[in-house]
Amino acid sequence: MARHEFRFVVDGVDLTSAQQSQIAGEIQKAGLAALSVAGTKLTNPIALGHANLRLRPEWYGLWVIDGPFAQDLGEKINDIGFWLQK
Repeated sequence: MARHEFRFVVDGVDLTSAQQSQIAGEIQKAGLAALSVAGTKLTNPIALGHANLRLRPEWYGLWVIDGPFAQDLGEKINDIGFWLQK
């Protein structure tokens, strides 16, 4: 399974929590749009992410998962009531 990671780093600028969340949301939208512009063929994608640093700091951002792992993960999420397969 291939993995590609893209980062956006802001250094030397003090940002409030609200600003961090707003920027994270805009970067998430831009990343999803870039997948479309690049003509990426996703079969069964699931997007996970958030902008709450207190919840799980290591999850800050957005993950787009596709393929068999996305199906397995989606079914597990569905078991707790958050995801429905199309």
